Amino acid sequence: MKEKVLSVFIDESGDFGQYNPSSPNYYVAMVLHNQEIDISKNIESLERQVSNWGYPEHTIHTGPLIRRESVYKNDLREQRKALFNALYHFTRLLDIQYICPVINQGDCAEKSKLAYTDKLTKEIANQLRAKISINYHKQLI
Repeated sequence: MKEKVLSVFIDESGDFGQYNPSSPNYYVAMVLHNQEIDISKNIESLERQVSNWGYPEHTIHTGPLIRRESVYKNDLREQRKALFNALYHFTRLLDIQYICPVINQGDCAEKSKLAYTDKLTKEIANQLRAKISINYHKQLI
């Protein structure tokens, strides 16, 4: 039996530090890609397009792009919008899955890193189980 390989890209947003009511949520985005599905041509196309716009060997980071920070601080709105749209269309065309568990730290009775981690772990497990179940049922149809 051929070994299946799943790539997982994980990024988080938020803070497990002191609870802050003005920023109570903690997010973990997970992109899941079955390595049997070749997306190299899609990646090459996006890299070529972004390079042609003056961003050689560049990884698009949406937070700074939206907030006009870092390398995007002097870019016009149209330039930033073009990058965002290129990333959106690139992602839309790919055969990937994703989950984005979120916890509200205010919902944790005990405001500790351990309580946040426990709640987040359960939410990740629930979303992964749901994603596996949906994909399993799709294969049966």
